[in-house]
Amino acid sequence: MFKKQQSFKLNGGAITMRILVFGAGVLGSYLAHVLVRGGNDVTILARGKRAEQLNKDGLVIRHYFQRKITVDEVKVIHALQSDDLYDLVFVVMKYNDFPAVLPILAENRSRNMVLVGNNADPHGMRNLLKEMSAVEKSVVFGFQLNGGIREESGRIICIRGGGQMILGSLDGEIPFKPVLENAFKHVKYKSAYHEGMDAWLKSISSLLWL
Repeated sequence: MFKKQQSFKLNGGAITMRILVFGAGVLGSYLAHVLVRGGNDVTILARGKRAEQLNKDGLVIRHYFQRKITVDEVKVIHALQSDDLYDLVFVVMKYNDFPAVLPILAENRSRNMVLVGNNADPHGMRNLLKEMSAVEKSVVFGFQLNGGIREESGRIICIRGGGQMILGSLDGEIPFKPVLENAFKHVKYKSAYHEGMDAWLKSISSLLWL
């Protein structure tokens, strides 16, 4: 078993977190944007045309109500290797896409995982990921309360409204809460914690199916 490691570093007295955002759609792109603006070392996992756009143009977001466009430089990877080590991994995708990436996450040495999005079976997904993993992992869940669209060009994400994420563990206290708080410390983005995350996610899932 690998020894527990931390990859964050000091940057002018502040701790810089090494963060992976797995998924470069609307919500993943916006999450990467706020984390970059908060001084974190952010990498996005993207493939195909989206990866080409990020490498060529950067992370371009049009903020609808603020009437501005931001461009952020981000690192882009096409695949997650087993020895790529991150302080936090945010997996931002549709519920039906999660099963295909769980084996990839399980092989990776990073320990702190946040599965973001609608989730009808958080216990099953958490248990399966932990069972497959070669190293002990802490898995929590998140849900972003903002929306947007990818414009016709594909390269610009249009965000309507501010950003907020609800975070919670299935077992009470979040084991890496200090790491999360440090990652969001300097971002213009609200994060809140919910003790009954399992019930909360299931209630959201039932509403989405109506």
